[in-house]
Amino acid sequence: MKISIVIPVYNVAPWIEGCLRSVFEQGADSAENVLECIVVDDCGTDGSMKIVESLAPAAKACGVDFHIVSHIHNRGLAAARNTGTAVATGDYIFYIDGDDSLEPRALANLAQAAACADYPDWVQGNYRRVLPTGEVKEETSYFDPACPIYTDRTAVVRNFDRLNFTNAHNKLIRTDFIRDNGLAFHDGLIYEDVLWCMQAYGVVERIATLRPMTYRRNFREGSIMRSAMTEVKLDSLLYIVRQLAAMPRDTNVEHRAVFNAVYGMKNLYMGPFGGAYRRQWMAALWETGVPHMEADFSELQPLSRLVARALRYGLFHAKVYLRVLLWLYGLFLRIRRKREE
Repeated sequence: MKISIVIPVYNVAPWIEGCLRSVFEQGADSAENVLECIVVDDCGTDGSMKIVESLAPAAKACGVDFHIVSHIHNRGLAAARNTGTAVATGDYIFYIDGDDSLEPRALANLAQAAACADYPDWVQGNYRRVLPTGEVKEETSYFDPACPIYTDRTAVVRNFDRLNFTNAHNKLIRTDFIRDNGLAFHDGLIYEDVLWCMQAYGVVERIATLRPMTYRRNFREGSIMRSAMTEVKLDSLLYIVRQLAAMPRDTNVEHRAVFNAVYGMKNLYMGPFGGAYRRQWMAALWETGVPHMEADFSELQPLSRLVARALRYGLFHAKVYLRVLLWLYGLFLRIRRKREE
């Protein structure tokens, strides 16, 4: 099997060497597979690419076919992944972020799981989340010994919550599955993984899982996911909800649309956004029809469950409810901080 590892690189200098070395080591651990490592230079400013270029000999020494593809200017994570996908020549594609790394034998284990499952649409890997100190914060496994392979569309739909339809990375994805279904990351979109995964959900038929940990996700300050909410992020959430609402009716699609809407509403009213923008965003959200969608709120955090109640109301009353609810929540936080001082 040939595996193409696609790594977008943009301002990840402190982590990119660890990421690449963890990939190159897979070559020694996976002699039965051919590995192609595609680094997409997305025009960062911190010297990440100098580190990448200096490691080319290490890739060769490990038997990894190493390529660098460069953008003319910064285009974002979605475009970088699309660029890597377009030039990949492997049977399967594996996306990894430049500030993360692979566990030993991750690709060999994923490839073995694919072969045992007769080469499914993808093999879902497992996560080990690591703090800056190196301490493992948590582990997430999608492996169920009673059902390691989801062999048809019905099984995938029924077990939606036991699989990962949030992140595109840490999946060994069959290349022709991506290309035959026209799957691509939306250029310029934040949270692009959510939309890509849900579009993939609409067509995926067979998914395999495996027991070993495969991916080390590093928590870092300043990443897109951990930075403050912005209008660009909120507009991306709204776009995703609109796209999900346009898909054929499906309980899992509606569930994901509602959860993105709740996350957006909470941040909209807790952030420093102007009244005009809030009104415009909420009106557009209600136009998607999301208040009429079905979702189980029991897995949400307490505050998010309260925010979700806004979807039961008309637009005007929902805005009033959210303003009062999140003002009271902010007041509660301020009082608690003062007591702790």
